[in-house]
Amino acid sequence: MKRNTLGYAAGGLALALASALAHAQPPNDAALSPARVQQASAPGTRHALIVCGLTGDAAHRTLFSGTIETLYTGLTTHHAFSPGKVTVLWSDAKADNEGPALTASSGPATRETLVEAATALVGAVQPQDTLWVFVLGHTHYDGKHSWLNLPGPDMNQAEFGNLFAGIQCQEQVFFMTTAASGFFVKPLSKPGRIVIAATEADREVNETIFPHKLAAVLSQPPPYLELDIDGDGRVSLLDAYLWTARETAQEYATNMWLATEHAQLDDNGDGRGSEVQAGFLLEELGGKLTAERKPPLVLSGDGAIARRLLLSYPPLPSSPDAKTE
Repeated sequence: MKRNTLGYAAGGLALALASALAHAQPPNDAALSPARVQQASAPGTRHALIVCGLTGDAAHRTLFSGTIETLYTGLTTHHAFSPGKVTVLWSDAKADNEGPALTASSGPATRETLVEAATALVGAVQPQDTLWVFVLGHTHYDGKHSWLNLPGPDMNQAEFGNLFAGIQCQEQVFFMTTAASGFFVKPLSKPGRIVIAATEADREVNETIFPHKLAAVLSQPPPYLELDIDGDGRVSLLDAYLWTARETAQEYATNMWLATEHAQLDDNGDGRGSEVQAGFLLEELGGKLTAERKPPLVLSGDGAIARRLLLSYPPLPSSPDAKTE
């Protein structure tokens, strides 16, 4: 079934993705040596904020709750985020059988609680610290602004960007994973900050697959050498972004859907996101990669800072067959 312009069974996709997350298995890392885990985290305290606005129907509640639990587990188990430093804002009522992320959520993701959480982070985060922010849920675009759908008044991209203007820590990553999220890149952009959006700053207003693939790669990634997408002998946030973009594009291709999300990354501070993945995707997935054309090594421009932000999960193989600089 073609997606979007030919009709889209949103609830069906939500259930299918939720089922895939529920049955996902960790990779077979038996050959990996825990003693050789790359220690790539920045010094200082690692803070994370996970925001999920209105989820919609029951199928999407199941989908987003599963994705948030997967993401929370990945951050706290594999990426050195203490559970006490991960703030979750979840907009639905809590059920009795929620997982640890939603059980620990600080309250509904309203304008007021989002302002309070951002203000607390601006006051708490120190220059040597890390801050990762994840935004999930639904948005709408009115021709001028992209609005994050929240219980009560919504919040547009300029308002959201202003909340974090005072953050000064050395490692800042914003994962804007909703529809029409490309409009959040410019107001969030600043030198040294990595901003990732699931869509272009265009009328890409349909539901996105990107957040569910992102949660998977941060929690249950493929083995190290498979995740080293750019082949530089190390696994970085850029590799995680490239893997997520590739798996998202593959989902559209496999289902013969019209692709209506093209992820963007901005980390050079110019406020313009780039489809960095184009050089790493095969032509049939909308990229430029062919048998004659090798993937580029991103040394400057968008993606260069994300390439320097190394991840410690999955761990380095005991005998990596990969080049290093």
